[in-house]
Amino acid sequence: MGRLAVHRHGGQPEEDMTWIDETLARAGSPIFINDSKTPSGIAHVGSLRGVLTHDALLREARGCGREARFTYGCDDMDPVDEIPHGTGDHFREHLGKPLYAAPAPPSLSGAEPAGENMAQAYFCEFTSTFAPLGVDAEFYYTSEIYRSGRFDETIDVFLRRASAVREIYQRETGAVRPENWLPFQPICECCGRIGTTFASDYDGETVAYECRPDQVAWAQGCGASGRVTPFGGGGKLPWKLEWAAKWKVLPVTVEGAGKDHMGAGGSHKVTAALAREVLEIPVPTSFTYEFFTLGGAKMSSSKGIGLSASELVACLPPQLLRYLILKVQVKRALDFDLDLATLNGAFAEYERLWNAVYEGDANSNQRQLFAVSQSTHAGAQSNHAGKTAAPPTYSPPFDSVVSVVQQPHIDLAAHVSALGVGPLSDSDQAWIDVKCAAAQAWSQRFSESASRLMVAEELPASTQELSNQQRGFLSVSRRLLDEVETWRAASIQAKLFDAARIVGVTPAAAFEALYTAFFGWPEGPRAGSFLEFLGRAAASERLEQVRYSYAELVEATAVELEDWSQALRAAADEQQTFTMALSWVPASDSSKGLNAAGVVELFVVDAKGRTSAHRAVFDGARESFHAAALKHAAQVLGVPPSEVPLRGINPLD
Repeated sequence: MGRLAVHRHGGQPEEDMTWIDETLARAGSPIFINDSKTPSGIAHVGSLRGVLTHDALLREARGCGREARFTYGCDDMDPVDEIPHGTGDHFREHLGKPLYAAPAPPSLSGAEPAGENMAQAYFCEFTSTFAPLGVDAEFYYTSEIYRSGRFDETIDVFLRRASAVREIYQRETGAVRPENWLPFQPICECCGRIGTTFASDYDGETVAYECRPDQVAWAQGCGASGRVTPFGGGGKLPWKLEWAAKWKVLPVTVEGAGKDHMGAGGSHKVTAALAREVLEIPVPTSFTYEFFTLGGAKMSSSKGIGLSASELVACLPPQLLRYLILKVQVKRALDFDLDLATLNGAFAEYERLWNAVYEGDANSNQRQLFAVSQSTHAGAQSNHAGKTAAPPTYSPPFDSVVSVVQQPHIDLAAHVSALGVGPLSDSDQAWIDVKCAAAQAWSQRFSESASRLMVAEELPASTQELSNQQRGFLSVSRRLLDEVETWRAASIQAKLFDAARIVGVTPAAAFEALYTAFFGWPEGPRAGSFLEFLGRAAASERLEQVRYSYAELVEATAVELEDWSQALRAAADEQQTFTMALSWVPASDSSKGLNAAGVVELFVVDAKGRTSAHRAVFDGARESFHAAALKHAAQVLGVPPSEVPLRGINPLD
């Protein structure tokens, strides 16, 4: 979480204050947090940032022993000003009407809408994500506040002081309103529209209005006129005034907003002036948050651009999603991808934070971030005593889990047990279950990407299109992996790099070959972690099926015997660990003209434990090759032939 150059309220300067601390330090008590949404379509992921930042404030306030509540409103008196994506002409005749007066959409993601009207349906669809995310908000509908009469006194003040409202608009935004304009939008008694009406002439009980055909570009008024009461839900305040009215009536003491509302001449500045100068109430403590995008994409609810909030919540574990959103300072733009590399890193980051908090190595800001990231206010990663529960001791990478969960024949619990990483603690198993659920949800949403991580049932035919050296890498990897005592990612990864050096291919070419052999695709998860989670038996079985030509490998990689001898001498002089191996290549094994010949190979282990190979062709008859090669090596080393460290015969062939 971002830090601010001020000290934590009421305490020691252990860490710089976070934006949460700084906001709460400015807020009086009790704390009444508010936020709201105009439900004009399926809510995109950007809507979650405001919700989670306000909820984080609520959690921290309560955690500090302060009285606090959080209300989240449905601004259902706002007019229908755009047709939501995918609804065709369903709402066309309702443009200009209050959202609550438009019917529910035909369907939401294939399901029946959970509301009686447009506002309720979209609001309920979005707020259904709150419980999984652990958001503790009290819901209200703005139309109900109007109908109850709670706004009536405030409406009367604004209407009586309309000239002051007009002056504030002009001063703060440059917008000039006509002298007869009143800050109110009546509901037309004839057509039921609210976005097309113009109010004038308040007599203390009613306002005159016209339902103008050309009042707005997105709806056409019916032309009716008359007088209506502005009270009891007969209309609404323009939204900047409505915002100030909420501050007074609810009453609100803390409310943030996106940067589009908080700049110079923005909505918040106008609303703050209305609150101070017309309603004569204090302006709630505010904070600004930047936009939230996925992969840099600008999103729109009504246009159906971008992932919906409910889709995102379905894809990610709640604590991980909260962490990803809340770890970024609110005044910084928030953007992340849902690709596997990002999610792998996110899970790893979260697990490191969890470990640091559990071990007592986290600073106060990190502890706060972990607390507000939990999926319940008590903390999903907390035990019954309120302490941080033990983090998992074994947690496979997310992309490896994605690969395994797509194989229906695998019983995951049995699979993990067979890996020999157990016994798994309850925490281990619970966290693996969390990752599995996320992997299944992610795979369904991103099926094309997920399919590339599905292990092929048989060795893919594309493996034969690899170079001989790449196939040699796979075969050598299988042999080296047999030497791994403890089947863990680091050891596996080290052997794979050894195999690449031994056959003379780059790491990029080596891992392309590995992914091709398992997925039929040249890309995949981190190889060591993937093979660890796949299991030794399955890995060995697949690599065992690969065939390559040892003779062609020699032709491609052999050096001159003198160069080989220099490498042997250097290994001895530098006191490196080395072994020698002898192989004989019959003429019939070569496809490129290598004559029947002996091959001497030198395997050298450097100070970092990395193995590399040097090979050369050793001329001579097969009957005398073994003795002659040993004699040559002994002469280079200056030792008897019996002291030459011999690895074996045909170690790679």
